[in-house]
Amino acid sequence: MIVYGNKLSSADVLLINKIAVECGISFDTTRLLFYRNVNTIEKAKEFLNPSKKFFHNPFLFKDMTKVVERIILAKQLNQKVLIFGDYDADGICAVTILNKALQNFGINPIVVVPERADGYGLNLDKILSIHTKEQISLVITVDCGISDKECVKNLKNNGIDVIVTDHHEPPEELPECLIINPKVNGESYPFDGLCGAGVAYKTAYALIGEKANDYLDFTAVATVADSMNLVGENRHIVHEGLKLFSKQNIRLVFKYLIGESDKQVNSQTLAFQIAPRINAGGRMGDANCALKLFISNDQEEIYQNAVKLNSYNLARQVESERVYNEAKSLIKSNNEIINPIICIKGEDWNVGVLGIVSAKLVEEYNRPVIVFAKQDGYYKGSARSIEQVNIHNLITQSSEYLIGFGGHSQAAGLSVEIDKFNDFYKLIISKMNDAYSNVKFTKQIYCDWQIEGEISVEFAREINLLEPFGIGNKKPVFSCNINNVNSQPLRDGSPHYSFNTKYVQMLDFNGADNALLLNLPIEKQVLFELNYSVFRGNESVKGFVKKIFADYSDFSCCDLAIFRNNILTLQQQGSEHLAIDYDKSLIKKGYGTLYVLSDYKNLDKYDNPNLTLSLFNPIDNSGENCIVISPKTISESYQKVIYLDKPLQVLQSACQNYVVEDVCGYDFIDKINVDRQFYAEVFSYLCKKENLIFNFSNFEAEKVIQQFDAYSFIMAVETFIELGIFSINKGLLKRNREVKNALTNSIMYSKILMIK
Repeated sequence: MIVYGNKLSSADVLLINKIAVECGISFDTTRLLFYRNVNTIEKAKEFLNPSKKFFHNPFLFKDMTKVVERIILAKQLNQKVLIFGDYDADGICAVTILNKALQNFGINPIVVVPERADGYGLNLDKILSIHTKEQISLVITVDCGISDKECVKNLKNNGIDVIVTDHHEPPEELPECLIINPKVNGESYPFDGLCGAGVAYKTAYALIGEKANDYLDFTAVATVADSMNLVGENRHIVHEGLKLFSKQNIRLVFKYLIGESDKQVNSQTLAFQIAPRINAGGRMGDANCALKLFISNDQEEIYQNAVKLNSYNLARQVESERVYNEAKSLIKSNNEIINPIICIKGEDWNVGVLGIVSAKLVEEYNRPVIVFAKQDGYYKGSARSIEQVNIHNLITQSSEYLIGFGGHSQAAGLSVEIDKFNDFYKLIISKMNDAYSNVKFTKQIYCDWQIEGEISVEFAREINLLEPFGIGNKKPVFSCNINNVNSQPLRDGSPHYSFNTKYVQMLDFNGADNALLLNLPIEKQVLFELNYSVFRGNESVKGFVKKIFADYSDFSCCDLAIFRNNILTLQQQGSEHLAIDYDKSLIKKGYGTLYVLSDYKNLDKYDNPNLTLSLFNPIDNSGENCIVISPKTISESYQKVIYLDKPLQVLQSACQNYVVEDVCGYDFIDKINVDRQFYAEVFSYLCKKENLIFNFSNFEAEKVIQQFDAYSFIMAVETFIELGIFSINKGLLKRNREVKNALTNSIMYSKILMIK
């Protein structure tokens, strides 16, 4: 489902024009800002010119003056200070920032980052154990502590002062200590979107002033890693932090993590290269590896820990994939797709990868997901959500069965006793149904607007002014209408495809599955991002395809493509199925059932309750019941597949398969000529037509074949391709002269003979 930016009123157009003139940018770039709530000249100038000058004064935190005074007292009295953080990238960066700031100030603190197995938040036993040896006077938390009222109370009873610096959602009862947290009720700080490292940076700046700006690279990494909105002060922080990643300024620790590269480091580099490696240590049980990397001054130690983190990241990828695949199997076997929120648990899953797996499952099924793993006699879970659902609120409302929890609106951690898991699941489903009964799990894709003319290089260049992109400031997405195009691989063997439009040249990465649909003569809507590049002084702009939507109001022009797709299924291994009776009420709304038709004309035999209809593949993987004409494969999002007409072959899948056998889906088979003499004639024709364009748009539009029945011709060509006698390269049919093969060796041809 596409969600467009708001339609502009005449007043909006006047305002956008005014801002554009004042800021010296195009109307369209200003329109992008307008859609991001940058709707005044002042806001636009700030957004287009991110800078440290827009940082807020850290002393706007109501307790900041007292915090600085307490740290000054610790230095004057030569007291021992302990920094306690979290095991993720935000927590480790926050510890690093405050550690370096305190050292700069003249205090050599003790730094503690727990391992994931120790649990989130302050660890009283660990701190008191250190206190016994070191006689700690002050504990400063970073990226944690706001929910640890009892632990703070115990520390104070042991003569230890506590300063909590955190950014997580505060509970009703706060710890009785100094607190720096922009989300606390009554806090006077004007921006509440800082991450834990952002709060640590603010504390560092209050203590040592502009010297704290040397740590903005760590702050930027943490801001992106913790999925903070890149708006307001966060935008300025990440912009300034990225300056420290230039070739001249990049810190050795980051150079080792990303390797030597000529590419400019941007927010995507932080999100997809640096952050996962920092997190990998904690996920694989060695969070202190990343901490040692960041606080060490020894080049060899830095190198060794960077190597170790990179190896942890590889191991994390393997473990994540294992848990992800097992989780998907459980979702399918338990028919979880019918629930508005998915909760699954594994007995031997690594708790360190639960967040990654939850996020991937949310992306796939487009609903909130909580993944649990057994640990120390209870289930520890990691929750992720869709934009419309506040998962932290849901968990709060269902907390009567929990040992503990915490987090944000889109991500949370929680623990539940083993025998209370089912009770918790039932309750949170109930709360979800109560609060979000109108939420649809069909994926919504935001699009700024539909392009109607050629895209200029100048506009694509100006889009870069909106960097850094990320959560809250996503890269602009546009759409355009196309009909038949010629999508072909970039080069022999490439998985990436390209096609031209009158608006811009498009690149479709891993676009093989889209090529058949794109090349059909039906109306389509392409969603894409713009990419501006300069090569050898030449500027260029291309569209990067994100999603394709087709107009399925008329399938008649797709007959040959549907026919081709149906016969190609014969090359696959078939699946077992059960016969069911024809029933007009068979098609129902809901989740978990995929309805399949081989012949779209048979849809007239059923009462269609306005289910989504598509060709070859479902529009998304939400698992919502839908109808697909001639699917290529069966999505794992479904529990059962009902073939509304008898297909040539039931596709291989792990689903329960049902077939309405008294409705035939392959009447077209009567049209196919399987006579050997016919195949000889087609072969002779093809040999004379060197490099024939075999693309259905061309085949139907230009009628390149006049002397053969189209269905029989396609069947013959696909048989020759299966036998290796011909192949398709960039849409051109080419003969492989060295290959000779008997017609009877074709699986597809043999099966058609049996059916006929």
